[in-house]
Amino acid sequence: MSSFGWTYLSRSALRRAERQLSGAGEGVRDEIGFLIVHQRYADYFFPGTSVLHTRLRYALFVPWIYQSLSEEAVTGRVAERLERQEVRLAGRLKQAKERGVIGGLNHPRPTTQPPSVSYWAALGTWGILRQQDGRMPSRALLHAILQRKQRSAFDDDGQELQRAELPFAALPPRPDDWIGYGPLNFDLAPREAEFLHRQFVDLRPAVRPTHLSVLARLASGRKVNADTCYAPGIAELARDDAAKLRRAGHAAALAAVGRGVYAALVETLREEEDGQPTSNIHRTHLPKVLEQYGIDAGRLSLPELIEDVGTLPPAVTEALDSTLQWLNEGARNVMALRDVYERAECARKTQRARLSRVTGASRRLDWNNEEHTAAEPLHYRWNVVRSLLGDLWAAA
Repeated sequence: MSSFGWTYLSRSALRRAERQLSGAGEGVRDEIGFLIVHQRYADYFFPGTSVLHTRLRYALFVPWIYQSLSEEAVTGRVAERLERQEVRLAGRLKQAKERGVIGGLNHPRPTTQPPSVSYWAALGTWGILRQQDGRMPSRALLHAILQRKQRSAFDDDGQELQRAELPFAALPPRPDDWIGYGPLNFDLAPREAEFLHRQFVDLRPAVRPTHLSVLARLASGRKVNADTCYAPGIAELARDDAAKLRRAGHAAALAAVGRGVYAALVETLREEEDGQPTSNIHRTHLPKVLEQYGIDAGRLSLPELIEDVGTLPPAVTEALDSTLQWLNEGARNVMALRDVYERAECARKTQRARLSRVTGASRRLDWNNEEHTAAEPLHYRWNVVRSLLGDLWAAA
């Protein structure tokens, strides 16, 4: 018989649930919408990358796992067999004490974002997963293909009749130690590195397919050490994208200012309007953000930004424009931005907006300024790109 009941959650549990629903993207809170700029620049400079990526060899591990599944003389749901293979892979990488093991913290339990999920879009963008009928096949489609093949691929004695035709490019051979349970590492063999190098050096932005991406130029050029993707050394390699990289740097700085403004606004309202005792962590931090990023942020040209990334939601454009004006006028009173930031947040989060004059007080009640990340600039997935390229360069 069906039944129902009440479940009581602690305030910390409620805050965790709220963070999942807060419109966050790419691993960072995004109350105002700055991550739209982040995503569009990152997709342009570094096609196929994601903040979920850790190491480059996963781009081979995933198709190799599917190859193994297509050759197994066993039956069962493809999704379950895939999950077992990915859990085993995590365990083998953990044995080798590798960094960046997806599912390493969960092992031996499965993770909600396994490599086949995290890297699937990248496999298509990087030309490792081939289109079928003009479309990129989904994981579900590939699972269905394997499931159908499974029913007819083996005779009564379990002998293979035919292999499933997998939509992958001609891959380098699997390593000799691929089958087993011993330690496995992320080191690329020479043939693997050559294959991935070929896939990278012709990568082009989807919005400009005639143009080599920054990722392609980095893969084909010399190794560079830089803390940001808009550092001078990378701009030199980027050639005609150098100016766009500089603008991306200015946009990253403006986002840092905007994030600092948002946190300071919530902190101020919680204390002054709601009467909740609140420390001034973010209000104290905002002058430091302005000192570090204010000059670069003020250099951003909003029309040029829109030309780079395309049309933005009106509320985001208004927030960016107003923040630039506020900077140019001396950045004195943060409350001067309350209205425009309220409109931007309400446009994204409606009744969950903390700056809302209607529902904001209740949303601010459980807001913990100590848990709210300090303002920082957009990174455009640069740490991920550095890791992937580092694996490629290490094999050169």
